[in-house]
Amino acid sequence: MMSGMETIKADGPILVSEWDPETFHRRVLELEAKGYVARRETYCITPEMSPETGHISHLHSIEMIKPDPGRA
Repeated sequence: MMSGMETIKADGPILVSEWDPETFHRRVLELEAKGYVARRETYCITPEMSPETGHISHLHSIEMIKPDPGRA
């Protein structure tokens, strides 16, 4: 099973993707503590099945953005 990942682009959203739901939610909370806001409309859970075992895993992902400090 693949590990989770965070993709960070300069001045852009961060994509948080993780197979383990506890790790996913912990990463989202950590980013929220740093001032990021979850873009709820981007949240998705994607099922994946291993062709060898038939085991189904779910990839959780969401975009996080840092609000513009100049906007109220």
